[in-house]
Amino acid sequence: MQSETKTNRSLRIVQSDPISPSPLFRLLSLVCFFAYCAVFPGSTITVALDAVPSWGLWMGAAMLIVQGLAVIFWALGMYGARGGVAVTLAAVLAWSVEHIGETTGWPFGRYQYTEMLQPQILGIVPVPITLAWLMAGFGSWQLARLALGARGGRLGLAALTGVLIVVLDLQIETVATFINSYWTWIDTGPYYQVPPQNFVAWGGVGFLMALIVTLLLPPGAGVEPVTAPSASKLSLWVRVLPFVWHRLPALLYILSSIFFTAANLARGYPLAGLVGVVFLAVAVWIGATLQRRPPTNG
Repeated sequence: MQSETKTNRSLRIVQSDPISPSPLFRLLSLVCFFAYCAVFPGSTITVALDAVPSWGLWMGAAMLIVQGLAVIFWALGMYGARGGVAVTLAAVLAWSVEHIGETTGWPFGRYQYTEMLQPQILGIVPVPITLAWLMAGFGSWQLARLALGARGGRLGLAALTGVLIVVLDLQIETVATFINSYWTWIDTGPYYQVPPQNFVAWGGVGFLMALIVTLLLPPGAGVEPVTAPSASKLSLWVRVLPFVWHRLPALLYILSSIFFTAANLARGYPLAGLVGVVFLAVAVWIGATLQRRPPTNG
């Protein structure tokens, strides 16, 4: 009976924000997030130690899908129809640039997806890749939003989002190409054989995605104040749940960076690993600073 009471209290907290028209989507988002967290430690360790069993090769695609679904449900649960439109347009943008990129070589440079990620839309762009873009895009946008607060305006927010999405790709490329073999590069460049135009394109897509999200969502979206219960008798789970809900895309980005950093350092890609270490150090510093900053709704 006690655990049932705590569960009901948790659900009421998740459903209490009046901006959300659909508590069901909130619940689905959190289920996806904690399902991802449940397999995150084992996945990180096995990839870092090159110990992924043959029967577990599908887990990479599954984790990308779960991340994307968590962000889709978060957008719907937090912002309703406006969130649905924003996440749909972001997904269309991501799929479009990937389809054009894989078939023409523009704007990323020439590359080709392998059969590792399934299913593939029209036999070209894997569904997990489109969903991964949602995590990367919304996670970068929310981190930029939290870092800037009311400063920078829409263009400044979009520019920082573009930078953050490139920071993530600098960590992704080695894992996706050399470790997991998700795609192969035909064009090459100085950074682990990745052409420089790829990172320019990632920044541009992140910039556009941030503009879409910012224009469609309400003012102050992404930095809503977290009002967690402070009663000492409440469980840690009940007190942490509101923070996880409000910061879910940013948390997924950070967890992804931890995964890629561990894999890169353990598997012999020190420059990519250093990018992750620097990002995580800056994120911790900014997070500590945010704790002392009064909330803004700009």
